[in-house]
Amino acid sequence: MTTTLAAPEGAHWSYEEVKTDKGTKSLGNDNPLLVWDDLEKMRAHYGDEAVLSIADGTSLRVSFQNIIRRGRAGDKTPDDIAKAQLEFKPGKRVVGESTPASRVARQAKAVAESGQVSEDNLSKLLEAIKSGKLSNEEIGQLVG
Repeated sequence: MTTTLAAPEGAHWSYEEVKTDKGTKSLGNDNPLLVWDDLEKMRAHYGDEAVLSIADGTSLRVSFQNIIRRGRAGDKTPDDIAKAQLEFKPGKRVVGESTPASRVARQAKAVAESGQVSEDNLSKLLEAIKSGKLSNEEIGQLVG
């Protein structure tokens, strides 16, 4: 699964194994992962503020692996996955601030770890919501 998209100047695509399900399921060894070789070109691509955010937050590798996991779960092409990495913009880390996304992520993690619902089914449910297969009204009917 190689990408046809060119890496930005100063970077290259590395094709690596990415795992999911707490490291128990391999998504293969051919996942495109953007790797920077030139700091100045990286700064030019992201900007100083974003590079400082990277230094104070999650690494690009972890962010890109998450993009690969989401892409592979949604049957995205290597080009789709590569494009999402190219378009990724690091944000500022805000410690302790609860957001709707962080609250939902915590709840999804708790449900997955509880074993009451399989991780596959939880992932499929969230994907159905994201894709619009389940409307807000239908979700409201499900939860009463």
